[in-house]
Amino acid sequence: MRNGKLFDDGQRFPVGRVILDRRRISEVALTVLVAVLLLIAARGRHRYGFYVVLRLAATVGSVYWATRLYREGLRGWTWAFAAVALLMNPFLPIRMQRTQWQPIDLWLGILLLGWSGYWFRQSK
Repeated sequence: MRNGKLFDDGQRFPVGRVILDRRRISEVALTVLVAVLLLIAARGRHRYGFYVVLRLAATVGSVYWATRLYREGLRGWTWAFAAVALLMNPFLPIRMQRTQWQPIDLWLGILLLGWSGYWFRQSK
């Protein structure tokens, strides 16, 4: 089908001038999920397990983005995501009180939402 419908290969569909593929949509959706979890963490008190899973998800996502952007040649963003991975890693955690983590979670959630919007609009 054509004009906004799924093409024969099932992989790509047009949206306006931008052609989106499943990989880009998956990247954005998973990044938004981590961003929403960070924003939830910034708003209240949760069990310790929630924060461990959040840190693991944020670390895995940040390592993914750092390697992906390194391959794309975006070195500044590579370093930014590498720093987020180091900050959020659950293996050698940085110990702070919950009240100290809340603004960090808030700003990282906003950063990831902004990044998701930026990356979603990029056409390649």
